Amino acid sequence: MLKLNRRIAAIKPSATLAADARATELRAAGIDIISLAAGEPDFDTPERIKEAARRALARGMTKYTAVGGVQELKEAIREKLKRDNNLDYQITEIVASAGAKQSEANLIATLFDEGDEVLIPTPAWVSFGAMVQLSGAEPKFVPCAEDAGFLLTPQDLKKAIGPRTRGIILNSPSNPTGAVYSAAHLSELAKVLVESGIWVISDDVYEHMAYDGRVPHIFEIEPKLRAQGIAVNSLSKTYAMTGWRVGFAAGPREVMSAMQRLQSQNSGNPCSIAQAAAIEALVGPQDDVRAMAEEFRKRRSLVVERIRALPGFSLPNVPAGAFYAFPNVSALLGSTYKGRKIADGDDFANFLLEEAHVASVGGNDFGAPNHVRFSYAASTKSLNEAFDRIAAALKKLGS
Repeated sequence: MLKLNRRIAAIKPSATLAADARATELRAAGIDIISLAAGEPDFDTPERIKEAARRALARGMTKYTAVGGVQELKEAIREKLKRDNNLDYQITEIVASAGAKQSEANLIATLFDEGDEVLIPTPAWVSFGAMVQLSGAEPKFVPCAEDAGFLLTPQDLKKAIGPRTRGIILNSPSNPTGAVYSAAHLSELAKVLVESGIWVISDDVYEHMAYDGRVPHIFEIEPKLRAQGIAVNSLSKTYAMTGWRVGFAAGPREVMSAMQRLQSQNSGNPCSIAQAAAIEALVGPQDDVRAMAEEFRKRRSLVVERIRALPGFSLPNVPAGAFYAFPNVSALLGSTYKGRKIADGDDFANFLLEEAHVASVGGNDFGAPNHVRFSYAASTKSLNEAFDRIAAALKKLGS
């Protein structure tokens, strides 16, 4: 009988990637599926970035590089952090990886050990908890109330910190809720975090997909947290580069050095050609970023309107960032379809896939089983068609 590593055996597949993979399978079988599951922009990578990759190929940039990225990429990341976040890091405090997911996985494995607790405010991205479990540490999920905008309160943060707490993962704008922390809110959280001394991982991958002005950074608001904090980011969402796999982390030199040692053993450098493309993305004109964010803003308005018109759906909070809506469908749970009871968000997402041929992601693995996540990284035409289908499908639910 096959025996797996106990940590690997306990890990579930990513719910978001699984939902998108299922949609792809059904399309291959000839079913017309509209996917609102994927967490990636539907735009193409800007031409200037692709051209930089072609130039890198032409000049033979096809060999191993330094484990944590070439010097030019680290310089570009350093300038980006200054420009966008008012954060000044040294080159030795920056490590590039094969996507922000690898940055975070390596970072979590570097910082935490068995017996440690890591706080994860929920609803939260499905991979945070899994990455903490793989490190041997224990994720401690801290529910954030919907009527508080899905935002962690200073009071709940203080209550959650215990003797085994070693860190917290903050994500603003949030996947899956689109919630964004204000500067004032971050300032109050920072007071608790400075006093606690725990590690703070700030996941900033959706920072440019925000609709009410610049997203404040907690390390800018409270510079003392720099000594106990790491900023993690990615080029995937900002530049429509999900498949290129380039992310990075910036933090205290000792942590970055240890994280780079781990990366030297588990993967090595991020793709050399992708690094060349990333340099152009970061240092070149940012017009494409602003144009994509503006298009997402328009789609957000459409999606909020369409969701609020659906019977049984509740969406009290307008997403302030990212490209997701996270409606509450608790009023529809307990309904039946073809003799089966719909018990939670995962069941509801399966119903939508089967009956409406619309792929979404149930809220269970986000820590919110009364919800579903819709990505509006899809064309306006596809979004309208998807919600037309959902409205028709809801009429087939029984009590």
